[in-house]
Amino acid sequence: MKDLGPLQYFLGLEVRSTSAGIFLHQHKYIQELIALAGLQDGRSVDIPLEVNVKYRHDEGAFLSDPSLYRQLVGSLNYLTITRPDISFAVQQVSQFMQAPRHLHLAAVHRIVRYLKGTSARGLFFQIDSPIRLVAYSDADWAGCSDTRRSITGWCMFIGNSLVSWKSKKQDRVSKSSTEFEYQAMSSAYSEIVWLRGLLGVLGFPQIEPTPLHADNTSAIQIAANPVFHERTKHIEVDCHSIREAYDAHVISLPHITTALQTADVFTKALSKPRHHFLVDKLMLMLADQPTSI
Repeated sequence: MKDLGPLQYFLGLEVRSTSAGIFLHQHKYIQELIALAGLQDGRSVDIPLEVNVKYRHDEGAFLSDPSLYRQLVGSLNYLTITRPDISFAVQQVSQFMQAPRHLHLAAVHRIVRYLKGTSARGLFFQIDSPIRLVAYSDADWAGCSDTRRSITGWCMFIGNSLVSWKSKKQDRVSKSSTEFEYQAMSSAYSEIVWLRGLLGVLGFPQIEPTPLHADNTSAIQIAANPVFHERTKHIEVDCHSIREAYDAHVISLPHITTALQTADVFTKALSKPRHHFLVDKLMLMLADQPTSI
């Protein structure tokens, strides 16, 4: 074994340590991805996906050779290690790996063009960030045009630093806005339990309940008021798991306005101002920013 000094590069992941904290990015990996897509001369865009555009399995002509599409989507999945801002977009294009069409490839090219203009961005972990777990949970009702399943999105912060996130299509169709929010909250709660256990093992037990911020008042009221359960038997399992966690003071359920819901970026394509506002809240910074913090 050899001591190679402080970690700087590992499997496409670039690490830079400063007096303010640690900065993770994949700039070199993004440049290789741009070359693979043949978009070195392409124009960059401000958001990864067009707003209000829905992608379907049966729209447009099939690609004659889907191998490049699969290669690009696989690379984009790996890139979400340090680029949570493309998680929703990558989740969308990953659905068409079996039989991609030209419209889907155009969506992949747009994601790459977005990365071209933001290749220096990465995750920053502040050295003086408090060791307190905070969670955000959101969902987009019937967001999938083919199945009408909702999209779950959640993210976890330790202090100001983003440590875990997810954008995923739910396993079943939800009949109400409360139901799909409960599914998202239940998924986030499972991650909270795991992270609280991990932090405890590392010597940072979470004494206070972990705040799980949600913007659906009906879901919060049902968790805090068991009388409502008679009207929510179809979501009984999710309902009771959240309720038990709330009663045991493992989580709290503060309401947050939709405008400040950080997890919104994991559930849908957003306008340029909204996207950039939430990206800043995710502590996604440029390579030259952390030294000035």
